[in-house]
Amino acid sequence: MSQTNGRTSRAYERGEMSSFHLWTALRRSWWAIVIAAVLGAALGWGAGAVLGTSYTSTASGVVVANGGTNSTEALAGENLAKSKAITFGSISGTTSTAASVIGELGLEQTPEALLQNVKSTVPLDTSEVRVSATSSSPEEAQRLAQTWIDVLGTQVDDLGDTTEENGTSVELTRVGQASLPQDPSSPSSIMLIAVGALLGLLVGALFAIARHQLSSK
Repeated sequence: MSQTNGRTSRAYERGEMSSFHLWTALRRSWWAIVIAAVLGAALGWGAGAVLGTSYTSTASGVVVANGGTNSTEALAGENLAKSKAITFGSISGTTSTAASVIGELGLEQTPEALLQNVKSTVPLDTSEVRVSATSSSPEEAQRLAQTWIDVLGTQVDDLGDTTEENGTSVELTRVGQASLPQDPSSPSSIMLIAVGALLGLLVGALFAIARHQLSSK
Protein backbone atom coordinates (compact mmCIF):
# COMPACT_ATOMS: atom_id res chain seq x y z
CA MET A 1 0.00 0.00 0.00
CA SER A 2 2.83 2.36 0.90
CA GLN A 3 4.53 1.56 -2.44
CA THR A 4 1.34 2.46 -4.30
CA ASN A 5 1.02 5.73 -2.41
CA GLY A 6 4.70 6.44 -3.10
CA ARG A 7 4.27 5.89 -6.83
CA THR A 8 1.17 8.12 -6.80
CA SER A 9 3.03 10.87 -4.97
CA ARG A 10 5.99 10.72 -7.35
CA ALA A 11 3.66 10.81 -10.35
CA TYR A 12 1.86 13.80 -8.89
CA GLU A 13 5.18 15.56 -8.29
CA ARG A 14 6.04 15.07 -11.98
CA GLY A 15 2.84 16.91 -12.95
CA GLU A 16 0.77 13.80 -13.57
CA MET A 17 -2.68 13.61 -11.99
CA SER A 18 -4.44 10.48 -10.79
CA SER A 19 -8.17 10.01 -11.02
CA PHE A 20 -8.39 10.68 -7.28
CA HIS A 21 -6.62 14.03 -7.55
CA LEU A 22 -8.68 14.89 -10.63
CA TRP A 23 -11.92 14.23 -8.80
CA THR A 24 -10.67 16.23 -5.83
CA ALA A 25 -9.81 19.18 -8.06
CA LEU A 26 -13.20 19.13 -9.76
CA ARG A 27 -15.07 18.76 -6.48
CA ARG A 28 -13.27 21.65 -4.81
CA SER A 29 -13.88 24.02 -7.70
CA TRP A 30 -17.35 22.87 -8.71
CA TRP A 31 -18.63 26.42 -8.43
CA ALA A 32 -16.17 27.62 -11.08
CA ILE A 33 -17.26 24.83 -13.44
CA VAL A 34 -20.93 25.73 -12.99
CA ILE A 35 -20.27 29.44 -13.54
CA ALA A 36 -18.21 28.73 -16.67
CA ALA A 37 -20.94 26.47 -18.07
CA VAL A 38 -23.61 29.11 -17.44
CA LEU A 39 -21.48 31.82 -19.03
CA GLY A 40 -20.80 29.57 -22.02
CA ALA A 41 -24.51 28.86 -22.46
CA ALA A 42 -25.24 32.59 -22.21
CA LEU A 43 -22.67 33.34 -24.90
CA GLY A 44 -24.22 30.65 -27.10
CA TRP A 45 -27.65 32.18 -26.59
CA GLY A 46 -26.25 35.61 -27.45
CA ALA A 47 -24.64 34.28 -30.62
CA GLY A 48 -27.92 32.69 -31.63
CA ALA A 49 -29.77 35.96 -31.04
CA VAL A 50 -27.28 37.91 -33.14
CA LEU A 51 -27.04 35.42 -36.00
CA GLY A 52 -30.71 34.44 -36.01
CA THR A 53 -32.17 31.31 -37.58
CA SER A 54 -32.10 31.15 -41.35
CA TYR A 55 -33.54 28.78 -43.94
CA THR A 56 -32.37 28.10 -47.49
CA SER A 57 -34.62 27.17 -50.40
CA THR A 58 -33.48 26.07 -53.85
CA ALA A 59 -35.24 26.67 -57.15
CA SER A 60 -34.15 25.52 -60.59
CA GLY A 61 -34.69 26.84 -64.08
CA VAL A 62 -33.77 25.06 -67.31
CA VAL A 63 -32.66 26.80 -70.46
CA VAL A 64 -34.61 25.25 -73.34
CA ALA A 65 -33.70 25.65 -77.02
CA ASN A 66 -36.61 25.78 -79.46
CA GLY A 67 -36.64 25.59 -83.25
CA GLY A 68 -34.51 22.57 -84.14
CA THR A 69 -35.97 20.41 -86.89
CA ASN A 70 -33.44 17.59 -87.10
CA SER A 71 -30.88 15.79 -84.95
CA THR A 72 -28.06 18.10 -85.97
CA GLU A 73 -30.02 21.22 -85.06
CA ALA A 74 -31.23 19.54 -81.85
CA LEU A 75 -27.63 18.89 -80.81
CA ALA A 76 -26.67 22.44 -81.67
CA GLY A 77 -29.65 23.68 -79.66
CA GLU A 78 -28.58 21.60 -76.66
CA ASN A 79 -25.09 23.07 -76.79
CA LEU A 80 -26.56 26.54 -77.20
CA ALA A 81 -28.76 26.03 -74.14
CA LYS A 82 -25.74 24.99 -72.05
CA SER A 83 -23.71 28.01 -73.11
CA LYS A 84 -26.64 30.36 -72.50
CA ALA A 85 -27.17 28.86 -69.04
CA ILE A 86 -23.76 30.17 -68.01
CA THR A 87 -24.72 33.63 -69.25
CA PHE A 88 -28.06 33.49 -67.46
CA GLY A 89 -26.33 32.38 -64.27
CA SER A 90 -24.21 35.52 -64.45
CA ILE A 91 -27.29 37.67 -65.05
CA SER A 92 -28.84 36.13 -61.94
CA GLY A 93 -26.15 37.69 -59.77
CA THR A 94 -26.68 41.25 -60.96
CA THR A 95 -28.28 44.15 -59.10
CA SER A 96 -30.83 44.59 -61.89
CA THR A 97 -32.24 41.12 -61.24
CA ALA A 98 -32.22 41.77 -57.50
CA ALA A 99 -34.02 45.10 -58.00
CA SER A 100 -36.71 43.39 -60.06
CA VAL A 101 -37.23 40.77 -57.34
CA ILE A 102 -37.48 43.51 -54.71
CA GLY A 103 -40.16 45.24 -56.75
CA GLU A 104 -42.01 41.96 -57.33
CA LEU A 105 -42.06 40.99 -53.64
CA GLY A 106 -42.27 44.50 -52.16
CA LEU A 107 -39.13 44.02 -50.07
CA GLU A 108 -37.47 46.82 -48.12
CA GLN A 109 -33.89 45.94 -49.01
CA THR A 110 -31.26 47.25 -51.32
CA PRO A 111 -30.28 45.06 -54.29
CA GLU A 112 -26.77 44.73 -52.87
CA ALA A 113 -28.09 43.51 -49.52
CA LEU A 114 -30.48 41.04 -51.13
CA LEU A 115 -27.72 39.58 -53.29
CA GLN A 116 -25.89 38.57 -50.10
CA ASN A 117 -28.72 36.07 -49.45
CA VAL A 118 -28.92 34.57 -52.95
CA LYS A 119 -26.45 32.28 -54.67
CA SER A 120 -26.72 31.24 -58.32
CA THR A 121 -24.92 28.24 -59.77
CA VAL A 122 -24.85 26.38 -63.08
CA PRO A 123 -24.04 22.67 -62.65
CA LEU A 124 -21.24 21.52 -64.93
CA ASP A 125 -22.25 20.58 -68.48
CA THR A 126 -25.97 21.26 -67.92
CA SER A 127 -28.48 23.87 -69.03
CA GLU A 128 -29.78 24.28 -65.48
CA VAL A 129 -29.60 27.50 -63.49
CA ARG A 130 -29.93 26.82 -59.77
CA VAL A 131 -30.80 29.55 -57.26
CA SER A 132 -30.40 29.12 -53.50
CA ALA A 133 -32.11 31.81 -51.42
CA THR A 134 -31.76 32.31 -47.67
CA SER A 135 -34.29 34.04 -45.42
CA SER A 136 -35.55 34.07 -41.84
CA SER A 137 -38.45 31.67 -42.48
CA PRO A 138 -38.98 28.62 -44.74
CA GLU A 139 -41.86 30.27 -46.59
CA GLU A 140 -39.95 33.48 -47.27
CA ALA A 141 -36.93 31.54 -48.51
CA GLN A 142 -39.14 29.49 -50.85
CA ARG A 143 -40.90 32.57 -52.18
CA LEU A 144 -37.61 34.39 -52.76
CA ALA A 145 -36.00 31.49 -54.64
CA GLN A 146 -39.07 30.88 -56.77
CA THR A 147 -39.58 34.54 -57.63
CA TRP A 148 -35.89 34.91 -58.45
CA ILE A 149 -36.08 32.22 -61.13
CA ASP A 150 -39.29 33.69 -62.56
CA VAL A 151 -37.82 37.19 -62.69
CA LEU A 152 -34.63 35.85 -64.20
CA GLY A 153 -36.64 34.36 -67.05
CA THR A 154 -38.13 37.79 -67.70
CA GLN A 155 -34.71 39.44 -67.50
CA VAL A 156 -33.42 36.99 -70.09
CA ASP A 157 -36.29 37.80 -72.47
CA ASP A 158 -35.56 41.51 -72.13
CA LEU A 159 -32.00 41.02 -73.32
CA GLY A 160 -33.11 40.37 -76.88
CA ASP A 161 -30.17 38.00 -77.38
CA THR A 162 -32.05 34.73 -77.19
CA THR A 163 -32.50 33.93 -80.89
CA GLU A 164 -29.77 32.64 -83.18
CA GLU A 165 -29.43 33.30 -86.90
CA ASN A 166 -30.85 29.87 -87.75
CA GLY A 167 -34.07 30.67 -85.90
CA THR A 168 -33.29 28.65 -82.76
CA SER A 169 -34.47 30.50 -79.66
CA VAL A 170 -33.83 29.84 -75.99
CA GLU A 171 -35.88 30.53 -72.89
CA LEU A 172 -35.51 29.92 -69.17
CA THR A 173 -38.30 27.85 -67.64
CA ARG A 174 -38.71 27.19 -63.93
CA VAL A 175 -38.80 23.51 -62.97
CA GLY A 176 -41.58 22.91 -60.47
CA GLN A 177 -41.75 24.81 -57.20
CA ALA A 178 -38.85 25.88 -55.03
CA SER A 179 -38.13 23.57 -52.13
CA LEU A 180 -39.68 24.32 -48.74
CA PRO A 181 -36.86 23.86 -46.20
CA GLN A 182 -37.70 21.79 -43.13
CA ASP A 183 -34.52 22.40 -41.14
CA PRO A 184 -32.53 25.60 -40.56
CA SER A 185 -29.47 26.12 -42.73
CA SER A 186 -27.70 27.93 -39.89
CA PRO A 187 -26.96 26.54 -36.40
CA SER A 188 -30.04 26.65 -34.17
CA SER A 189 -30.04 28.59 -30.91
CA ILE A 190 -30.39 25.35 -28.93
CA MET A 191 -27.27 23.92 -30.57
CA LEU A 192 -25.29 27.10 -29.92
CA ILE A 193 -26.37 27.12 -26.27
CA ALA A 194 -25.38 23.46 -25.86
CA VAL A 195 -21.99 23.99 -27.50
CA GLY A 196 -21.39 27.06 -25.36
CA ALA A 197 -22.25 25.15 -22.19
CA LEU A 198 -19.94 22.27 -23.12
CA LEU A 199 -17.06 24.63 -23.85
CA GLY A 200 -17.78 26.36 -20.55
CA LEU A 201 -17.59 23.02 -18.74
CA LEU A 202 -14.24 22.32 -20.36
CA VAL A 203 -12.85 25.73 -19.43
CA GLY A 204 -14.15 25.35 -15.89
CA ALA A 205 -12.58 21.89 -15.55
CA LEU A 206 -9.22 23.18 -16.81
CA PHE A 207 -9.41 26.04 -14.31
CA ALA A 208 -10.20 23.62 -11.49
CA ILE A 209 -7.23 21.40 -12.38
CA ALA A 210 -4.84 24.35 -12.65
CA ARG A 211 -6.07 25.77 -9.35
CA HIS A 212 -5.58 22.43 -7.64
CA GLN A 213 -2.10 22.03 -9.07
CA LEU A 214 -1.04 25.48 -7.93
CA SER A 215 -2.48 25.10 -4.43
CA SER A 216 -0.67 21.76 -3.98
CA LYS A 217 2.80 23.13 -4.70
